[in-house]
Amino acid sequence: MAIGTRGGIQKALLDTHAGNMNDLVDTIVTQGTDNDNASPISASGGQHLSGQLSSNYMNFLSGYLGDLASEVSKSITDAVADTGGAAGGTSVAGIGAATLSGSTINDLLFTADAAGRVFLPTATVDTHLAVQITGDMDAANALTFQTSMSSAVGQDTNDAVFAKQVIGPEMGDCDGTAQTVVTAGLPSAPASNRLIYTPAAAATNFLSVGSIIHFYCPVDNQWLVKVRNVKEGAGSTGTFTVGA
Repeated sequence: MAIGTRGGIQKALLDTHAGNMNDLVDTIVTQGTDNDNASPISASGGQHLSGQLSSNYMNFLSGYLGDLASEVSKSITDAVADTGGAAGGTSVAGIGAATLSGSTINDLLFTADAAGRVFLPTATVDTHLAVQITGDMDAANALTFQTSMSSAVGQDTNDAVFAKQVIGPEMGDCDGTAQTVVTAGLPSAPASNRLIYTPAAAATNFLSVGSIIHFYCPVDNQWLVKVRNVKEGAGSTGTFTVGA
């Protein structure tokens, strides 16, 4: 017997502020017995998908933080981010200190007084983490989010990349012309391993204190990104770019 009706599924999604999932609700039918949540999902047209809709994925989509560790498990200071950015993050100790923690909320006190860099953890499927911006970035120095690095300086641990996607601010009426970026490569072969945010030396950047950036691995070695931003002033400055 079915474990949920279309209306029930839709209400649950709306309750988590995942309105952008309505189209998905129109095409899925959850099947199974005894109302367990481990039932497979059947897509319209008879194509069957293995597994289930992950709660981590739904949290990523909706911006929900409650299932992450209840307290911030890692705080990266401005000095640590600056060390990570120096010379491409070539210090083994510097890389470790500037590596974000998975399954939790990470505070990032970066002020853009110099170029900074932080590293994502190993990209394991269904990993969700959040980065809370706690520093006022009011100088024109870039902050790089880079896929994980190994203890061999400058080497990627697992060829992790950012999945093919559009990344940009999702909150407010930001109106900058270069605030969104399309990651490089093809959906089957994405190629960007750096996401770079460059603020302006102004009080008008779209990524300000209180912004939360969510990262999620839909498959091993690939990251999705959602930027739930708090803008400063008009929010008309600041840019995203990508690199390999």
